[in-house]
Amino acid sequence: MERIQNFSLLYSGKAPVLAPFYDTLSTAVYPTLTQKMAMKIGSKYELNEVRARHWNQFTESVGLTKAQAKRRILELAKSLPATARKLQSDPGHSFAGNAVVERINALIEQRCTLTIRRLTDPAAKNDGAPEPSV
Repeated sequence: MERIQNFSLLYSGKAPVLAPFYDTLSTAVYPTLTQKMAMKIGSKYELNEVRARHWNQFTESVGLTKAQAKRRILELAKSLPATARKLQSDPGHSFAGNAVVERINALIEQRCTLTIRRLTDPAAKNDGAPEPSV
């Protein structure tokens, strides 16, 4: 099992909690930067290469059942695009109209759609022809 290398705590109230998605940075929208993720999913470091079997490898390595992981991954993939758009439009963050944030949101939508398809469509689970990268 891989060890956690980087984490952050949020302090609200009396007890600290682990910060979700700490230290994430969307470099994928910059063509001159690497598409490699900091942490692998299964054996893959590039999201466009991740198939259902790689998610299964990941779930085994972290001690989840395939059903638990698939359900949670699909929940996140279905809710994340709307959550990102809501954050973008929140006047308190000044993200509205920001071209980089728009590209990040478009990429989130594309990758979530791809993940949903690869986890639910039997034809997309194949290792056949390569799919377009996102």
